[in-house]
Amino acid sequence: MYFHHKRICLFTIILLAVLLPAKLFSKEKKELRQELPEIISKLQFYKGHEDLSVDSVHNLPENLFKEFTSYTISEKEVFWLKIVIDNQQAATDEYFIHFNSHLDDIYLYQKNDNGVWIEERSGVLIPEKLKTVKGFIKDKIPFTISNGSSTILYLKIENQIEKYLDTKKIWIVDSKSFNRIFIQTKQIQSIFLGIVVILCFFNLLLFLSTGTRIYLYYMLYAIFSSIYFIYAFQYFETGYFANHPHVSLYLFFSATFIPVVYCWFLYELLKTDVNDFVRSIVKKYAITVSAFALLILIIALFDYTTGVLVDDIYSIVNSIIVVLLVVLLFRKVSNTVKIVLSGSVFLVAGVFSTIVLNFQNETPGHGYFFQSGFFIELIFFTVAINFTYQNERLEKLKFELKNASLENEKLAKEREAQKLREQINLKERDLATKVFAISQKEMLIKNVTSHLEKQVQNNSVKVKDIKEVISNLSSKMNDNHWEEFETHFIQVHPDFYRLLNKKYPGLTRTERKLCAFIKLNLTTKEIAGITKRNPESIHMTRCRLRRKMGLNKSENLDNVINNIK
Repeated sequence: MYFHHKRICLFTIILLAVLLPAKLFSKEKKELRQELPEIISKLQFYKGHEDLSVDSVHNLPENLFKEFTSYTISEKEVFWLKIVIDNQQAATDEYFIHFNSHLDDIYLYQKNDNGVWIEERSGVLIPEKLKTVKGFIKDKIPFTISNGSSTILYLKIENQIEKYLDTKKIWIVDSKSFNRIFIQTKQIQSIFLGIVVILCFFNLLLFLSTGTRIYLYYMLYAIFSSIYFIYAFQYFETGYFANHPHVSLYLFFSATFIPVVYCWFLYELLKTDVNDFVRSIVKKYAITVSAFALLILIIALFDYTTGVLVDDIYSIVNSIIVVLLVVLLFRKVSNTVKIVLSGSVFLVAGVFSTIVLNFQNETPGHGYFFQSGFFIELIFFTVAINFTYQNERLEKLKFELKNASLENEKLAKEREAQKLREQINLKERDLATKVFAISQKEMLIKNVTSHLEKQVQNNSVKVKDIKEVISNLSSKMNDNHWEEFETHFIQVHPDFYRLLNKKYPGLTRTERKLCAFIKLNLTTKEIAGITKRNPESIHMTRCRLRRKMGLNKSENLDNVINNIK
């Protein structure tokens, strides 16, 4: 039930974000439509091309001018408009005629107070320095209210791009309102672009330092979106590329790539949030959007108006799909992706409002919806990027802690192994000491026995007592000393005999005992002393042992036995 209410709230927010702007501006549109006939008392049209001098414009045949409401424009066509302004309806002396379209070259002719005809110029495909007025409202021509009851204006329009013109696309704005909006817009755009530049710079640093592509896509998304607004408000035209006649059109193409970069940004963001099937769908959609963007650019290069129309339809469809993604993925993704999807709702609302309002009556103010939606989305994206960066740092810290823990475990095991080696070495020394003690004890018994036997032969002592001592000492020589030795040896090297028998079966007891002595690092001389055998005999035993073990000349017997663990 909770998620059901949550989904209803989400749809309500989307509807309000889309419908409220249109509702708020509906009053403005009505006033705009009513304002046009109030200040313009007559609007006439003449299809013809006359290259007249400024002073002879008034010689145009008046009988050929007809009432204008709408007109389908042919490619590379030149036509004239005659506008009669009702001076009684004018609130100020200076106005602009603004065409909400992409007309290539516009000339305005008007008689000033001295009776001299003057010429003003505008248009999207002429250098900015040749235009009469610079500013964010495109295709505008300035004029002044002349003396008398009316002001007569003649406009010669050359067209290459636009296909349709009607009265809704002709907008009259007074200079005070324009200047006020122009200054405010420049200030807002400067702050906006400054923030975008800072964000792009930091994301570029993050991409270069981490190699994570999500930062690159975020930067490209901000750049392409900003270029669109730079296009809309003529930042580059007035400042950097004033002499380039096609800069407006080229900058507009950047808007086509905004959905492309967004889709790849979302694809990278979903790497660890959804299963491979969902990610594959998002990837295929990103590839499809990329292909459509290239197709739109190709269409626009040959037919700009059709390209803009297709781009608007493409933007609407993409916005609907983004909303569907928000609804389908919102409950299945992390908080980071939820923040991105929430920001996308605001952008969709701004784009949808701008397109819907422009279809009804295109005005520059509608672009503010798009920009507001984008700026809100950019704030959400910034928060999401911060989450991503913090998560990466957290994962990096976890990885470092894990490595440190493994390193500590390794050091602990090495210390334990060192301790065990020291204990083994100590026990081996004890064992060697025991072996030596046993050897000395048997040597002592042997010497005493030999001495007593000599005394018996010399008849210097009682034979009965001496024989009793000899018997006792001889019995001690074959006692369980070697069994005690092997018991201690097995305690130090519990698996030695088992591994030795497994690897080299068929060894005799003497040969296994020799292997044990070698394991204790005893020399041949020491082994001979312990076993009461001469060194040559020990050497022969070692040779037989090598043959049984199948060792070649390059293999060292001591190393082979010491490697048995």
